Amino acid sequence: MTNDTILPSANIEWGMWGTSQRNGYDALMCWKAASRFLAATFKLKPEQVRDLLDHRFGRHLADDFSFIPGGPSSEEAIKAHLAARFAQPAWCDWVRITLKEIKAR
Repeated sequence: MTNDTILPSANIEWGMWGTSQRNGYDALMCWKAASRFLAATFKLKPEQVRDLLDHRFGRHLADDFSFIPGGPSSEEAIKAHLAARFAQPAWCDWVRITLKEIKAR
């Protein structure tokens, strides 16, 4: 992130935070890794990152961590997984569409 600020979740029941917890993952580690990755990759402000991860997008992203061999056991594993996912144009489009949905609210 431009100022390296990671905002806490405003949706700890759902979104990435709650889904990570329900899936047995370290929610804080997942949140930080995804926040840093998304902010750097898409040049997002801290509020945009938080809103994106608190949205259903974040819930689905946390569920997708089940495809990481050995699970999301480290920030490096999460970042590598996200880099592979977001190398696909459809995943990048999903971020842009979700940010438009959030802004329209």
